[in-house]
Amino acid sequence: MKIYRSKTFTAVPPGMTIKEVLEDHHMTQKELAARLGLSEKHISKLINGEVPLTQDVAIRLERVLDIEASFWNGLEAAYREAILKVEYENSIDEEINFAKPFGYAKLARLGIVPETKKAAEQVN
Repeated sequence: MKIYRSKTFTAVPPGMTIKEVLEDHHMTQKELAARLGLSEKHISKLINGEVPLTQDVAIRLERVLDIEASFWNGLEAAYREAILKVEYENSIDEEINFAKPFGYAKLARLGIVPETKKAAEQVN
């Protein structure tokens, strides 16, 4: 399962919810694939977060699982947004670690960079 993490964000793919719903419905991935008209491989990739949950698949899930397409679309949108937040936060952390040896406080005293004590502001 493709779960992305940073210090404050976690991005969980919609497939995790699909997997839980399948368990509640006592349905296998194979059965879901057949009922959605998709390959078992695609369902496996969807559940593992390797392919996006498209609007077409959301409508099919609504028909088969009786959960509105808007719910599935919302999960996918939230997942994609969370991935971006995780990536952004992790890149800031990398930049902070890169900048530490340069002695930001000394550079600020020399007027080369603005004074701030917040590490995230020091790399922006």
